[in-house]
Amino acid sequence: MNRTLVILCGGDSSRMGTKKALLPFEDKTMVEYIYDKFSPFFDKIYLSVNERGDLTHLGLDAQEIPDIYRNAGPVGAILSCLTMISGDRAFFMSVDTPFMDPRIAAYLYDHSYNYDITSFKFDGEFLDTICGVYHKRCIGPLFKGIVFKKATKSYIQARCYTNLVDTEVIDNISTVSMEQQFYKVNDRNSYYYAVFSILKHNFVC
Repeated sequence: MNRTLVILCGGDSSRMGTKKALLPFEDKTMVEYIYDKFSPFFDKIYLSVNERGDLTHLGLDAQEIPDIYRNAGPVGAILSCLTMISGDRAFFMSVDTPFMDPRIAAYLYDHSYNYDITSFKFDGEFLDTICGVYHKRCIGPLFKGIVFKKATKSYIQARCYTNLVDTEVIDNISTVSMEQQFYKVNDRNSYYYAVFSILKHNFVC
């Protein structure tokens, strides 16, 4: 298998008012929920955090990587992690997308071997979705994007050998809808909806 996962747990969570990674989800925290769901598909898991030790108390078998570049958003977190991971690439996802199916993450990883970036061809409301495999060859473009204050997804992808997979592939891999896969827990209302969805699913099952 030999796959590497990075869960992005940093950020200021200003709209939520508290760390999203530590929000209660089922009988655990949100980051534990994602970790438990994805760990059967990935050999090595890292947690991208603001400060080392932020999530140590959870006791997860995952190495924390603190942000090197502050106030640089997800791009800074991805760059920090790429400089620290042991392998040559990793699948990156945000902790605020708990409904993502690990099988689509594994699919992207297994189709990323020859590319710098492998992600889905997002558009519309999903355009800023963080979901994809980044190779260490992206370190240069990511660093330049931050230095020249042009660290947008389009800027980085244009300077890397990028493979954008059509989202229609998701229907062949997972029974979870596109809308649910990339549903974001950004604020209290979206969090309550996510918790209700999980409770409803468990009750029906």
